[in-house]
Amino acid sequence: MKRRIWSAMGGALLLLGLRAPAAAARVPTRSLLALPDASSSPRVARGGRAIARVWRGRTLASKADEYARYLDDSGVAKILATRGNLGVTILRREEKGETEFLVMSFWESIEAVRRFAGRDYGKAVILPRDREYLIRVEPNVVHYEVLREEIDR
Repeated sequence: MKRRIWSAMGGALLLLGLRAPAAAARVPTRSLLALPDASSSPRVARGGRAIARVWRGRTLASKADEYARYLDDSGVAKILATRGNLGVTILRREEKGETEFLVMSFWESIEAVRRFAGRDYGKAVILPRDREYLIRVEPNVVHYEVLREEIDR
């Protein structure tokens, strides 16, 4: 059974100009730094910091549910199947008849990102049917170093 979790990724959402959904704001969090064996970054091979890869796309609100299913079945499946992936968060918000999707995937290293996206890893991975759904396709992605992540499950 798949579990979908809304998570506020430390200051990353604020840097992106986003707010966590109201439901996520009610979820209690605890500081990773308060735990004796905690790390200030998510699990990463060889002691490095994780990489967050962020992409945005917009669809008509009337196509949003169908696109969300397609994104989950195609894009998320490909992300999760790539060696070196640490997970993925999909954010969605509706505004003025459009729905924006933000895909934030987490990686052990830039090498792992390249395994997913190819040599030109700064470009978005456009899925075969994205143009059927998306009215705005962001051609580039942004990468961040993950400094801290907190999620209560």
